[in-house]
Amino acid sequence: MEISSGIKNYFIALSASLFQAVNYTISNANIMKGSRLYIDIFKVFQDLVATESFSKAAKINFITQSAVSQQISFLENYLGKQLIIRGKGKFALTHEGEIFLRGCKEMLHIYQMTMGKMDAPLGEFSQTVNIESIYSIGYYHLPPMVKSFMKKYRQINLHLEYNRSDRIYTNVIQGLCDFGIVAYPWQHPLVDIKQGEKEKLVCVCAPKYQLARRNKISLKDLNKRDFVGFIKEIPTRNAIDEIFKDHDVKVNFVNNYDNVEILKRSLELGECFSLLPENTIQQEIKDKTLISMPIAEGPFFRETGIITRKDRLLSQATHTVIKHLSA
Repeated sequence: MEISSGIKNYFIALSASLFQAVNYTISNANIMKGSRLYIDIFKVFQDLVATESFSKAAKINFITQSAVSQQISFLENYLGKQLIIRGKGKFALTHEGEIFLRGCKEMLHIYQMTMGKMDAPLGEFSQTVNIESIYSIGYYHLPPMVKSFMKKYRQINLHLEYNRSDRIYTNVIQGLCDFGIVAYPWQHPLVDIKQGEKEKLVCVCAPKYQLARRNKISLKDLNKRDFVGFIKEIPTRNAIDEIFKDHDVKVNFVNNYDNVEILKRSLELGECFSLLPENTIQQEIKDKTLISMPIAEGPFFRETGIITRKDRLLSQATHTVIKHLSA
């Protein structure tokens, strides 16, 4: 979208004030005392608009909800314009707010690109990359990659949280994390998907289970047997259901879990079996509390992917993390 010369000049003046700031760390006291605009305040405004929530914008930027409110009030006073229409259950931008948002996005993009080209340490606001991952990937697949990243990029901090795939999609869309890592990523109009590694699915059971001595298991041998799996809200469950359906196999669902650790403890009782990503049971195989068998009709793989919001500019730090995890 083209911006008029008058508006461009307006933001050139703001940019001059922006880059005169020496300390890029948000400090409510400093912001309120001085007359300059700090680059972090532009990001806070952008995040507030993306989430339409003062509390969520505060969480993203590691500040309090009150601090967000104070910074927006400061912006409006500094500019002499109302940017946001507030009300019970209502959040909207004024005409001036829409113009200011476009300028914020441009300035943040220019700042990030400039820092990247200079190969200099990034500003304080973009040094922490917030990641959300499903547990079975974040706990079993990511640790060695995170360790090598931290060793190579000491100026970038990683904040990793575990969540369900549907909630990760919601948080990526709302801007509560920089990107998410999920299994079986699905298309969404606001989400970009970068395909990740494929994880092999195997049949898992306790050593005392009656089929445990086989070197390979056929899906037909599992027909009508007791099975423990994930709840239906987890995409891995849906994919496994499709595998059974495609091979005309019907199992007895004994229990459904939203956590792979609890699921594995259930398997250790020796009364049922499951299909799980092979990398999630390495410790149990080593401890000999569970065994795995390849599936004769396979191999079957669990797809993984990295998701980001389409219309949200990613920081150079976020690009660096995604590139490292995808290597």
